[in-house]
Amino acid sequence: MSWNEGNVARLRELWDQGLPTAQIGKLLGFTKNAVVGKAHRIGLERRPSPIRRTAVKPDRKKARSPIIPKLNFEAFREEVKEVPRQKQSLQPVVKNLFTNHTKRGCEWPEGHPDETDFKFCGKVRFEDKPYCLDHCAVAYVIPEKEEEVQQIVT
Repeated sequence: MSWNEGNVARLRELWDQGLPTAQIGKLLGFTKNAVVGKAHRIGLERRPSPIRRTAVKPDRKKARSPIIPKLNFEAFREEVKEVPRQKQSLQPVVKNLFTNHTKRGCEWPEGHPDETDFKFCGKVRFEDKPYCLDHCAVAYVIPEKEEEVQQIVT
């Protein structure tokens, strides 16, 4: 179906009534996009977009710059205060192995974390590695040269 004088006159009438473009298209036998295109070409008044709900655009520079919090762990150290004990009661000792602020030793796990006797090796670390010399030998394997591997295969 093509646009003729009758369709254009009906489009102007329905457009002035404020009907949605999809509904105008159904009444005239055109698609919504055909109605919008024709209205634009014949110079009908633009309508506000149903998608844009705010008239003020957000500042893109502010939206792009993330706010990075300043973290100062030194300022938040808790000082240990001695509280006088009145009664001695047995309470379980809860160890948090991951937030210990002192320099730890070897971090090679021994046992299963669900078990009560779970611990870390604790020996002196080797250089800047997290493990002692014995556990570094297990953890860090130096790959052999490709030539040596190929000679073994053939």
